[in-house]
Amino acid sequence: MPITSCLIVVLSFCLVNIDEHRCRSKIQLQLKASECFTILFTPMIETLLFGILCFLAIVYVGVALFAFYGLTKLTPPLTDTVHSFSIIVAARNEERTIAPLLHSLIALDYPKEHYEIIIVNDRSTDATADIVTDISAHAENITLISLTENNTDLPNKKHALSVGIRHARYPILAFTDADCIVPPTWLKRLSEQFSDDVGLVAGYSPYLFNEPKHWFNSFLRYEELKGTIFAAAAVRLNSPYMCTGRNLAYRKIVFEQVGGFEKIKHSISGDDDLFLQLVHKTTHWKIRYMTSPSSYVHTQPPIHLRSFVNQRIRHISASKYYPITTKVLFGCAHLLLLGSLLLLLSLPLYALILLLVRMNVDALLIAKGKELFNEEFSVGEFFRNELLLIFYTLIIGPFGLVKKFEWKGAVS
Repeated sequence: MPITSCLIVVLSFCLVNIDEHRCRSKIQLQLKASECFTILFTPMIETLLFGILCFLAIVYVGVALFAFYGLTKLTPPLTDTVHSFSIIVAARNEERTIAPLLHSLIALDYPKEHYEIIIVNDRSTDATADIVTDISAHAENITLISLTENNTDLPNKKHALSVGIRHARYPILAFTDADCIVPPTWLKRLSEQFSDDVGLVAGYSPYLFNEPKHWFNSFLRYEELKGTIFAAAAVRLNSPYMCTGRNLAYRKIVFEQVGGFEKIKHSISGDDDLFLQLVHKTTHWKIRYMTSPSSYVHTQPPIHLRSFVNQRIRHISASKYYPITTKVLFGCAHLLLLGSLLLLLSLPLYALILLLVRMNVDALLIAKGKELFNEEFSVGEFFRNELLLIFYTLIIGPFGLVKKFEWKGAVS
């Protein structure tokens, strides 16, 4: 018992000393952190950071107002000519979605003799080819091309699209994805835009939701709309940089003039936005952006979070090859967010002012975008989505530039 008592006393003494040591260490760490914070945010550094952020905010406001001006100048339909289209879809393992797409293409309110449907089956291992074959038995204008290999140095999707384009019979090529649904008036709206001097037409492609007001679905709609606002405005201001291959059309002669996808083969993605930039840079063809609700091509949303992140990283990956001016403007917007959050630690009032300035400009753009693209967001949705977009931008943006992604079996 005496030995046990002694052990208890010794153990208690050790525990007390350990607790005291931990407390002293914790206090020292807190003091060091406070010292680091003081060193990091000296008055001079605070002033410099705030000055830089004010400059970035001015740039952001200027770009946003310029975009707003572009939205107000989007042109109405230009011609009533009935053009002929070759609709080309690259499909790989799309047994879940290919049938609804084909049914919507067959149901197009457009003269059958003025369009054809070309499905390029890119080495699918599921029932994609069988489904297309079954449906094409009841439709004369569907052609199925099945690929067994890719012996070129083009990425798989660009190769599949190139094969489809080689087989196209008509002068204007229209593109969508296998997980989309086109409206009956899609080709009519495209045809209206193709006056003699127009070489490429892009359009809006919102998500198709059963519950559009769910917070995650609302965020996806908001993010898609905001990207579309800047893309459409840039087209009108003759500075196009982005579009989606889910709702896109261009003349076959344009594809031939720029050398196909050869100059943009270095990117696994970019058959849409990088091609758009190539057309703008190397030809004199005009580019148009459709805003009519009857031109929207709806697409299926990502089925889970992993596919959403992978999709976004794939989309952002092509931005590495954007023009330097576009990359600088993206960088300014990104640094404004990051710097404002950092400034919250030292000058929270000034940081909040900067964030509110950005949010107010976004509200102006979203209000115009809602009007043009037939979307609806409540005030509560707007604030929630703006907050989510801040953290989404800070996380997904850098990942898209450095992280590899998988798409249809290919890794980049």
